[in-house]
Amino acid sequence: MGFLQRIFKSSGSAGTPAQGLLPILGSTPSATGLQINQASAIGVSTVYACVTIRAKDVARCRPSLRRTGDPRDSKPVTDHPLARLLRRPNRIQTWFEFVLQMHAALMLRGNAYAVILRDAKGKPVQLIPVNPDAVMVLEAADGQIFYQVNRVGLFQLAMLRDLPISIPEEDVLHLRGLTFNMLVGANTIALARDSIGVALGLEQQVARFMANGARPSGVLKTPKTLSTDAAARLRDQWESIRSGIANVGRTAILEDGLEWTSMQLDGVDLQLLEQRKFSREEVALWWGVPLHKLNVPAENARIKVSDAEQNYVNTTIMPDLETWEQKLAQVFDLDADDLVVDFDERLLLRAAEAERINVQRLKVMSGLATQNECRAEEGKPPMEGGDVLLHPVNLAASGSDMSGTAGDGAGRPEDGAAPAKAGSARVLRQRRAVPRVAPLATDAQAATRAQAATRMRASAGASFARLTTRIP
Repeated sequence: MGFLQRIFKSSGSAGTPAQGLLPILGSTPSATGLQINQASAIGVSTVYACVTIRAKDVARCRPSLRRTGDPRDSKPVTDHPLARLLRRPNRIQTWFEFVLQMHAALMLRGNAYAVILRDAKGKPVQLIPVNPDAVMVLEAADGQIFYQVNRVGLFQLAMLRDLPISIPEEDVLHLRGLTFNMLVGANTIALARDSIGVALGLEQQVARFMANGARPSGVLKTPKTLSTDAAARLRDQWESIRSGIANVGRTAILEDGLEWTSMQLDGVDLQLLEQRKFSREEVALWWGVPLHKLNVPAENARIKVSDAEQNYVNTTIMPDLETWEQKLAQVFDLDADDLVVDFDERLLLRAAEAERINVQRLKVMSGLATQNECRAEEGKPPMEGGDVLLHPVNLAASGSDMSGTAGDGAGRPEDGAAPAKAGSARVLRQRRAVPRVAPLATDAQAATRAQAATRMRASAGASFARLTTRIP
């Protein structure tokens, strides 16, 4: 069915919203009474750190388009329309910026959308990311999926002017997180609304405590009866000279029998730092970010960072990369061209220099990499003769030229000949792998050797004569 037929099909409807586990658009109230949405959630420091850390790590993994089965060191495919988008997705953003925005939306809302713009031939030319709060997934009665995109800003109005309000699914790159209906990912910040609400409430509590001069509140007492207007006026005057960091240290003058009684901090207030620490750990669990990535000093002191980084990449980043690779292959039908998208995660596992050199040394000694390949990892130019795989001598096969021994079957009898008996001279000759033949000496060398032998015999005879004369 063609594009226009799907849009203007008379027997079908525009579609109805596809709902996930929780509402997609707007804010979600938490048990703390605070409204949780993208703006309020990203204002929590732990949420911001978790989302940006994962999004940046995914964006650092450079993608490449390759033939199925080709190694990573092979030349990537560059003549496919997707290859250009992997370098520059649109005229505004770099690939890093594009992935950063898309993956942050995936982390917060469980969905990330990008509209695919095509040329007259139907080839993709740009990817325009759209905020998940501006997208509604519509499902038609015949099973077709459409995306109702609310254009936000003049730029999106201009870029999407040639597309209908309800965009068909083949023109939308949709990354889904955990989903319960196949169509829409579950809203992460809605699922974590109470944890985020607690963290947001604690931050606001600390901010208000600082606004009060970091001092506990109190009461003004007087033996007289005050009217409502007098009490309100007295409270406003007191707060104007006492509240706020700028009023710390100012002197208040009380008259007409007024007394100030300060309220002491209880145990719950004094454990505010512990509460914030627990809240930080709780929020980090929702996004699968280990505490050492959040620069918690105690965590860095008790773990081995290299092992923790390896575990973080394996359990957190690799599933994210698989999501991108499989979705790009599905949307752009790479299986038909026998192509795959490969995100290179090796940059995330870059160890310290001493450890890297030791690993590269083992690669070269084991024949897994050449010297120039290891030099390329360090950004150094190739060296002459460094493209040859080296093999350890002690791992050479028996009878190889490298070991200098005779090949297997040395001394084997000729075809049709009976093997010699054990202990015979023929067997001993056959067991000699490499016969040693002394080179022939010239006449001059032979004369020199004879003279040296004569002098040695004469010296030995003289020594023997002196020895015998001393014996009584």
